[in-house]
Amino acid sequence: MNKRKLELYEDLFKKVGPGKTHIHIGEIADAFHCSDRHARTLLKQMGEYQWLTWTPMKGRGQKGELVCLQEPVTACYQAVDHAIGQERYDLAHQLVGFHDRSVASNLKRYLAHTAHNSENTIYAPFHRKLDWLHPHFAMGRTERHLIHEVFQTLVSHDGSAIHPNLAHHWSSSHSHTCWRFHLSSSAMFHDKTNVTAEDVVTSLNALVNSHYWRGLYDHIDTISAVTPYCIEINLSEADPLLPSLLSRAETSILPSRFVHSEKLTFQPIGSGPFSVDINSDKVLRLNRNEHYCGQTALTKHIEIWIHEEWKQDKKCAENFFFLESGEENYQVSTQNIGHFYVLINHKELQTDSIKQGFSTLMSRDEKCSLALPFPISFSYEDNNESRQFSAKLQAALPSSSDQNKSHQVEYGRAISNQDITLGGIRLEGDQSTSLFAFFKLYPYWQQCMTWRQHSRLEEVLNLTRCASCSEEREALLNTLLHELAEQNILSILATEDLTLTIPSRVAGVEINTIGWCNFSKLWIQPN
Repeated sequence: MNKRKLELYEDLFKKVGPGKTHIHIGEIADAFHCSDRHARTLLKQMGEYQWLTWTPMKGRGQKGELVCLQEPVTACYQAVDHAIGQERYDLAHQLVGFHDRSVASNLKRYLAHTAHNSENTIYAPFHRKLDWLHPHFAMGRTERHLIHEVFQTLVSHDGSAIHPNLAHHWSSSHSHTCWRFHLSSSAMFHDKTNVTAEDVVTSLNALVNSHYWRGLYDHIDTISAVTPYCIEINLSEADPLLPSLLSRAETSILPSRFVHSEKLTFQPIGSGPFSVDINSDKVLRLNRNEHYCGQTALTKHIEIWIHEEWKQDKKCAENFFFLESGEENYQVSTQNIGHFYVLINHKELQTDSIKQGFSTLMSRDEKCSLALPFPISFSYEDNNESRQFSAKLQAALPSSSDQNKSHQVEYGRAISNQDITLGGIRLEGDQSTSLFAFFKLYPYWQQCMTWRQHSRLEEVLNLTRCASCSEEREALLNTLLHELAEQNILSILATEDLTLTIPSRVAGVEINTIGWCNFSKLWIQPN
């Protein structure tokens, strides 16, 4: 099967139409642009695909009977089904683009059609290649959501409360400097090996010693296995809310042998509700983990199909499951899953007028100018909203100056010596923990602050860590945000909301704090 045969069948279909036709073999050869002999070979192959039937009549010059059984698009969909069954995803992409059709548009139509007829697989489109699903390196919102689907953390946080996950029980000393977590003995990785305390110790030790994450976990002194199913964490300072920190995606537990794997040899084997079946640049397929120690997923498969042209219509505030044209759907929305901010790093730019100028610029649709005393260098994150903010800033700067420099970076990957930083704060799980993580992980506070301002930042973060409840932490961090805004250092430009558009047949959708929904709760109502 190849794209060219589909194109030839469509050429023939356009000539004779659907149903029965009496036609000379020479006329068919003309439609195929080939010899009579090769036309007979093609007719035989297309008959085997069940696209048509061909019955030649005896006698020279007699017309045969041709019956076109399939519309060309239907034939295409059947061919794509076959290619997918053979896990030939590159071929599937080629087939939907037959006769110069848009691959992006036709792939979306095919998957919407397939989703409408499926009762055990849920399909979702995605607009970029997914990064590798190692908990310590996954930075994208979707990757971090997938980490929670494939792996498990010691505990989980639903935005309002802590729940057991790998650990069924935990406790701390009176000083909150020594914590013990007791693991479920039934937890099993997708390769059928048991999750043990050694896997937890290896995973968390690698995390707290990583270059990127160690700032957030710098109060962890030691992590040790007390028994095969109990670990102990000793802290250098009190942390009454350590479980909230250990519910974050990067704290997910891997088999010890994969913790330090390189990208090319890493396998995303976890113990979560779904295992990774296919992980390519075209599709990610998740299969239900029948041995999951929690509530087993209701749907057998989740498939995320990837095509970069879909990013033109994608907003950070929207995610979709595949919809067939005209199909009934509904939307689920949530508010305040993050903030977009401008960080004014250069001290000469930290004025009321410039901060207000940024706020005005980013809140208006019409073009306006921004007067700055010198050319600037600024960075922005690789999502549509940040790119829009960047475009507004570029348009507002003097057109005569070619000395302004911009740099696109991955989320959370700040670069130094930038006069302005445009970025986002994700409020995953416990909001106060997410705000705390933002302040702890940004590496260049000293460059944009006076000594006194930086001392105040560290003082508030120390108070936040030892606070006894999320409300107290959130109040401290909101005060810090207000102070930084007053000092013209950091200004929140917008809050990040999210809407999921879902076919009416898909039920069980609740937007989680990462900005997707828990796949294990989804189920499909029959037609």
